[in-house]
Amino acid sequence: MTEPKPIGIIEPETHLTGLRFSPCGSVLAAPSFDGRVRRWRLAGDGTFPPTEMAPVTGHDGFATAIDFHPSRLLAFSADSWGQLRAWPYLGEATEPFWVNAAAHDGWIRSIAVGGEGDWIATAGRDGKVRLFSTTNGGQLAEFGSHADELFAVAAHPSGRWIVSGDLRGRVIQWDVKSGTIVKEFDAKAFHLLDRLQDIGGLRKLYFDLGGKTLVAAGSVPGGGGNVRGHARVRVFDFESGAIRHDLPVGEADKDIFAHDVALRADGSLIIVTTGQPGQGKLLITMPGEEKPRFETSKGTMNCHSVALTPDGRHFAVSTTNTGSNGNGRRLDKDGKYPDNRSPIHLFELEA
Repeated sequence: MTEPKPIGIIEPETHLTGLRFSPCGSVLAAPSFDGRVRRWRLAGDGTFPPTEMAPVTGHDGFATAIDFHPSRLLAFSADSWGQLRAWPYLGEATEPFWVNAAAHDGWIRSIAVGGEGDWIATAGRDGKVRLFSTTNGGQLAEFGSHADELFAVAAHPSGRWIVSGDLRGRVIQWDVKSGTIVKEFDAKAFHLLDRLQDIGGLRKLYFDLGGKTLVAAGSVPGGGGNVRGHARVRVFDFESGAIRHDLPVGEADKDIFAHDVALRADGSLIIVTTGQPGQGKLLITMPGEEKPRFETSKGTMNCHSVALTPDGRHFAVSTTNTGSNGNGRRLDKDGKYPDNRSPIHLFELEA
């Protein structure tokens, strides 16, 4: 394949927690540590730089997750205090369409719109999997409890099922109508109990467009404290639950987490990793092939999110700035800590 072509770098002044493109492909949105959702409007011809729009405010704590309605001009975002809200993503005004201030007891880590936009599934640190109306934010259902912190949720394209994944690598398929468990997927490798410390490696769950494949991304942990491990992507046949591919990503103890993944129409995966200290890669790989089709660590320190445009022509990667602040870092000459930011790298893919 032709290498992705770098287009440019967006430099937000804060640290981001994710990236997603709108269904129309014209808006890139990113929740952030300061509780705001940043937005950029992209030109259809790929002209750089994109136009920065007014940020969405009103979240408490970190803004943690974002998704879009498939047909209405609505976005949904969540935060670390358990708030879920809907807002018009193309409008300059950012007044919410609705707000559910207590969708969960604390941190919402993942959200996914499903059922042709009728509902939104949420996964919380409280171990709850819930469904809310996209019309008014009211709770529609709650699917049992994982008994452990949840990290990921995904909605099947058919709207019939959702899957959720927790701290211990338990991935459950739920029937939306009945609320019952259909089956579980083997993701236990994404968890390690190390000296009474639970290390949870699961980070993301995604379906391909046809709903035949479920992809889990994260880490196979190798030790606690300063967490060691090896980034991993596991590809399941959704109908049977069987593992099709188990993909170690990058280098063990350097690429610790496959922190996010984007699924391309041709079956290849765009994967970003985080590592320590200051490690991270961008890779494009086809499951079943021995080597990645593309791999770089240039400018990709601690990548934490990747987003692909609906037409598959462009993608964005959020990273961590060089010299970002860690525990114990000295004050700068002005008596301030060095700031943490998330440069966004934009790329163009071959047609």
